[in-house]
Amino acid sequence: MMNKTKKSLLIASLAAALGMGLTNVASADMHHNPPHRVSVGWHGERYWDGHRYWQRQEWERHHHVAPPPHRYY
Repeated sequence: MMNKTKKSLLIASLAAALGMGLTNVASADMHHNPPHRVSVGWHGERYWDGHRYWQRQEWERHHHVAPPPHRYY
């Protein structure tokens, strides 16, 4: 059986660990910036498709962009 001192130390250690854990959880959200929205489309030389940025040549290679038809005026 545990004596009174060991039981008190165990309870104090568990309370301290729980308090430190709750402090870390509570402070985790404070340091994050709110998510920002990026519109789908070209941003300079990069294309955002909603999931990742594509370099122009890479996007054209994967999407088989045909040149615009020539118009005679």
